[in-house]
Amino acid sequence: MEITCPYCGFKGKPGDFYYMYESVLYIADSKTIPEERSRPILVICPICKNGFFLESPYKLLIDRLRERGQK
Repeated sequence: MEITCPYCGFKGKPGDFYYMYESVLYIADSKTIPEERSRPILVICPICKNGFFLESPYKLLIDRLRERGQK
């Protein structure tokens, strides 16, 4: 599998890129509460240092809205 940077056009193997995962901790009454939304992994190009998603971060939301509209 090869990944292509949408900004500079660099093509490389998945191991050539950097990855960043954002997470948020919610604390209530001294206990952590799990986050309810999922966050996609951000892929960072080693050449131009721009980050991009492999799929839309709104994909799950759009799918849920489509499901509700079909009911």
